[in-house]
Amino acid sequence: MASYKNLQDDAWSDIETQPRKSKDIPDKKLATDSLLDFKEPLKWHLRGLLLYTLGIFALLGWVYSGPSYDRWSRRVLRTGNLKVDQFYSGIASVAMFVPAAALVGQICLEFGLLHPFSIAHRTSVTAADLDRMIDTGPFSLLTVWKYSPARAASLATIMLIGTAIVPVSSLLLNVGWYSPQTHQHGVVGLPVLQPAEGLLSMSKTMGYSGSGPLVSTFDDKDFVLEMITDTHKGAIVSRRGGLSTADAELGPITTMNISFTQAVRYAGLVTLTWTSACEAANDEVHYAAALVDGKPSVNFTWPDGSTNTTTPGDMPIFMWTASPKTPSGIPLGGTTYIAQASLMRAYTPSPLSAAAGITDSPLPGVWISRVKCTPTMSWHVSACAAHDGRTMHNCTASPGSNTTALDTVALDALAGYMTAVPWLLYLRNDYTFRMTLEPFYVMPTTAHYARILGVLAESIAAVATAGYFGTATVPTVGEPPRAVYVVRVYVLFILLGLIYAVVGLSAADVWYSRAKRLPFRKATFLTIAYAVHG
Repeated sequence: MASYKNLQDDAWSDIETQPRKSKDIPDKKLATDSLLDFKEPLKWHLRGLLLYTLGIFALLGWVYSGPSYDRWSRRVLRTGNLKVDQFYSGIASVAMFVPAAALVGQICLEFGLLHPFSIAHRTSVTAADLDRMIDTGPFSLLTVWKYSPARAASLATIMLIGTAIVPVSSLLLNVGWYSPQTHQHGVVGLPVLQPAEGLLSMSKTMGYSGSGPLVSTFDDKDFVLEMITDTHKGAIVSRRGGLSTADAELGPITTMNISFTQAVRYAGLVTLTWTSACEAANDEVHYAAALVDGKPSVNFTWPDGSTNTTTPGDMPIFMWTASPKTPSGIPLGGTTYIAQASLMRAYTPSPLSAAAGITDSPLPGVWISRVKCTPTMSWHVSACAAHDGRTMHNCTASPGSNTTALDTVALDALAGYMTAVPWLLYLRNDYTFRMTLEPFYVMPTTAHYARILGVLAESIAAVATAGYFGTATVPTVGEPPRAVYVVRVYVLFILLGLIYAVVGLSAADVWYSRAKRLPFRKATFLTIAYAVHG
């Protein structure tokens, strides 16, 4: 027998001890290898969530095809003629994401059943704890936390997201009013420049000769003065002067023939800006009060030394001005002083009474009102939005945007009517003073006169823009408000983030199990029972 020493060095080696593999014979897969395969329905749930994210992106594209509502995060959803109702918006916003919440719930259930054997593969777990783990829910997380805090925290987060998806989605849609910003045209009234022989020339009805500057006479030939006065009287008698304060800038006002569409913005309008400039005149108008035949009588002294005295038992309003007057006795602008003695019982003065032009006289129950006003008015070409279908608001200057030539002579002369109309009523001793102002404003203050002048400014705007003296077709932007579905875009991004968070946490859990070669085997009562009994 040959000795081992006579064998060649490479007679055999460790390599020859390994089993030879044939390319024709497939490898035999062990039964336990199937436990490492990711074959659970979990993968289909995750794919479903990923498809949901694509649906959200498609929804975002639909949303951004509509206009912005009031800010970037709120947009109008284009729904055509679909009925708009808050009830439907709630149902739709929730229904869109209920399937996503159901998928997240299934993912929680799948992980809740996969974790027991996955955890038991790396550490000893009692049969009782395995039984508690498969009862997937908030309480089972306490048991999972004992063995794997990271997985318990991950599953708890997914559970919270699944619970939050539906409530968050309910905030996605709501109903609002929106005015589409379409470009159209509308008709407005304004003083249009007319031919010299034109009957609708506003400046001509004021008494303008057609050449040179307009010198107002405010006589009985001034048809515009009568129109404004009648309009103002109607407003005063209806007591609008005591109900509201006119806006500082006034646009056209609707008439029976010219109406405005709410929320539509009109360009090329004529707007009027006015001020009352009313303040107390206590230091400039002096008075003396006395009893005559047992009745109070008050003597007023004006800045030029002239006087007016009330008749015992009669308390009229007196007016005075230092401005030059027309032959009709109406001043050409300037400051008007107004004084009145009023009977006002049981009145308690305040620290602001003097500033408002109110003074208590030595006579019991007699109060003195002394106010001066220097009203002004100017006109502009502006763009305004129709507020309530009757008046304009949110006006911005837009010089040169008018579509027709304007009667600038008449527009420049409108400021004089802020003084002329009160003086005309005063000189006529009109009943609006005797039966409306006195009983209603028993003791008129600076604020009261400012409101009266505000009503006058509205009357001037109404006459000038009612269409009597011309109309124009102007460009408009907008349509009447209509109910629309409004999408909160940021809610969509929140929902997208929640779904991606679920996918990310799930992918991390699956990757960890594959990296550590942990089994993908769902735990049930029977599998636990077989595992316990070997």
